[in-house]
Amino acid sequence: MAGRYHEGITPFRCGLAPWTLDLGPWTRDPGLGPWSFYAAPVVTNTELAEALFSLAESRAPGEERLALLRAAYAVFDHPHELAARRRLPEAVPLDALPTVAMLRACRGGDALSAAVQRLLGPHASRGGPTRGGYLSAAETATWLASPGAADPRHLRGAVHWHTRASDGAATLDAMARACLRRGASWAVVADHSRGLACVNGLDAEGVAIQRRAVDAWNRRHGDELHILQGLEAEILDDGRLDLPRGQRAGLLVLAAIHTELTERGDQTTRILRTLDEPGVWALAHPRGRLFARRGGVRANWEVVFRAAAAAGVLIEVNGFPRRQDPDPPVLRLALDAGCRFVLASDAHHPRHLEFDATALALAAAAGVPADRILNFDPLDKLQSAVEG
Repeated sequence: MAGRYHEGITPFRCGLAPWTLDLGPWTRDPGLGPWSFYAAPVVTNTELAEALFSLAESRAPGEERLALLRAAYAVFDHPHELAARRRLPEAVPLDALPTVAMLRACRGGDALSAAVQRLLGPHASRGGPTRGGYLSAAETATWLASPGAADPRHLRGAVHWHTRASDGAATLDAMARACLRRGASWAVVADHSRGLACVNGLDAEGVAIQRRAVDAWNRRHGDELHILQGLEAEILDDGRLDLPRGQRAGLLVLAAIHTELTERGDQTTRILRTLDEPGVWALAHPRGRLFARRGGVRANWEVVFRAAAAAGVLIEVNGFPRRQDPDPPVLRLALDAGCRFVLASDAHHPRHLEFDATALALAAAAGVPADRILNFDPLDKLQSAVEG
């Protein structure tokens, strides 16, 4: 049977004629001529990855489970929908290739679910809820290419990136030069404060040392890229910040929750207390969610966002692929509440700076217009807002 199929996979007939199952977005019935095509239901990367995650979790710890997990991440992080491509990602382990190819060949979600049920192992799969609401890399690309979407190349500000001063992998100069290469004209470095125990955060002396480094950069290169010093401050259990009020002057404070993230109780009061704190510039990754690990805090987000809008506190859209926080439905609540937004890469390495494009895709999915996003503003407008 002539046709274009993935290497090593034998095409087979399934369902009602004249459909013939293939691995691409089109199927061909040889009985109707060599090039008779029909649009067929396909499996998206998100659906395929979730199927692989479920199969991995149903296996006992070992090589098979690890191979399926690696395959799931390879599919989820692939920049193109695999249904439209001949080859599977090179990052898919060899042992998982037959399973991935078979699942990709399913005609739509119902067929995929049935195939997964047949292949499930003896262990229960419980991680699905913590993986919902994330854009795959292919979906990110689709949203960025959608009509009316803003172009990430037009972003002027590169916000929320880390250096070796806390848990980043590069120096301030290396990160700043990477921002320049990406076309930014201003940037906000935001290393962690001391309150987060698992990272080497900045104390008052560390902030002062970094400020001198920022000033030195701006004297040499400020006409090309002006750096503003921020700090990712820890929201304590009672909503206060770990950063004393007297040490907030001259800093763009990004308030973030990193503790009590699995607490089942409502944390609206905690976040409202934070928004009352003086000097808070932005609420960073508000939900505190993390892909396949935790769903994040519970709160009355309509109340939180109305308070943020009234206080003039920006809502960060964190584009780190394993965070994607907030997700589009929650972002729409912030949009309706009148909030303004700042896109953040949360970069810990120069190559992570591109994640602000993921943040822009989340904003596009939520319908956030460019004029509500700070990163498109020129430096003088940002400085006026901060000074005001």
